[in-house]
Amino acid sequence: MTRRRTQVDPWPPETDKHSCALKLPMHWTAEQAAAVFELLDDLNELVWRAYGGQIQQVLRRDRVTKMANIPANIDDGDVPF
Repeated sequence: MTRRRTQVDPWPPETDKHSCALKLPMHWTAEQAAAVFELLDDLNELVWRAYGGQIQQVLRRDRVTKMANIPANIDDGDVPF
């Protein structure tokens, strides 16, 4: 009797802006997956070396809160009882 392997989808559908349409092949060997992982790791390092400062600026700009700076106007009379 052979056991059926259950294939788990590594990228379930998501509704946020960071969802990804890529699907990973589920037939890779561990060696193939490791090779892809190492390739992506090397690519990440090369891109960071070339564009790290610019990437930081973009990420910082995307994460800045865009709220008006409203003073709190809290004084000693506002202390809760």
